[in-house]
Amino acid sequence: MATEAHSKNVALMTFLLLCLASPVVMGSRERKISAKLLQGYPDDFKLDPFIRVGKKLYHFGQSKVSWYKANVICRSMGGDLASFDSAEEIKELSDHLKSKFPRDRWWWLSGSDLHSEGDFLWYRTGERIQYADWTRGQPDNAGGKENCVHLWYREPKYEMNDWVCKLDAFYICQANKPTTVVVSVY
Repeated sequence: MATEAHSKNVALMTFLLLCLASPVVMGSRERKISAKLLQGYPDDFKLDPFIRVGKKLYHFGQSKVSWYKANVICRSMGGDLASFDSAEEIKELSDHLKSKFPRDRWWWLSGSDLHSEGDFLWYRTGERIQYADWTRGQPDNAGGKENCVHLWYREPKYEMNDWVCKLDAFYICQANKPTTVVVSVY
């Protein structure tokens, strides 16, 4: 599934490759151009209102909204509802939530099976959820209406549960990784 950000990255890289393919004449001499694509976040990277938790940047929404509205809010901030791929990532997120917020809050994530019952995807990436930390007995699609994933506190940590998408909960946005291109002319 191609995203808008991915399309922009491809267009940028195509432009840079075209620039690299032909020499640039500046003044009376020919110059060379090199470009390097940097991945990830530098340790001191700041992207307000996102904060670093582990290796990712998150924003913890302080209003309760539906899963649909949470998606729109996160997108308007340059991110998406959060996803995770490992026990380490969910532990870091759970530890942060326990230390900073009341434990009675439920938090929307980007997971959903809206497209096909029981086949949960991270809507952030379009990929099937490979690593999940479901609460025992979940997902259960209670009442045939639970299609969106949230985190809730179940002693001693936050775990995943499926819930009704149109109901209100807090939300966790994840910043999209910035693309940094270093261009040198010499």
